[in-house]
Amino acid sequence: MFFLPYKGRSLIAGQLVDCYRNLHTDNGYSIRCAKTGLVLAHCSTVQLKNAKFVVSEAGRQKTVQEKRKRVHAYIRGELVSYNEHVPMGFKKVLYNPYHTTLFTDEKTNKPIFKAEDVFCSGKYAYYSGGENDAYSISEMVDQEQGQLSLCF
Repeated sequence: MFFLPYKGRSLIAGQLVDCYRNLHTDNGYSIRCAKTGLVLAHCSTVQLKNAKFVVSEAGRQKTVQEKRKRVHAYIRGELVSYNEHVPMGFKKVLYNPYHTTLFTDEKTNKPIFKAEDVFCSGKYAYYSGGENDAYSISEMVDQEQGQLSLCF
């Protein structure tokens, strides 16, 4: 496991941060300050609480059109720790801009919007206490206008 502060910046437990997979590190993550947008550190794993799963639709569209990866999806939450192992009982989250417009649960394929606890580790994120079971969502993309509609 690794932890590299970026440009001497520091992290504080409880700080509101954005976490996203960094393709330039070996299965690592970037931690960015949600308030300033500055990258604070790079590390192997990140634990967040009170997390929201965020996808910029404009960024996703650009990624799909250009077939070039860019930061357009992240998990925002309060920093708990980094470089911890994922506990048992957490569910795997998937996101692929070419196949879906939102983060989804690996087994149910239902969108994930929020979670009490999230671990980002390796190529995936893992969550517990998520808000997705209350929704019966089918995703429909209007092909003519390229807009996403969520049907509850």
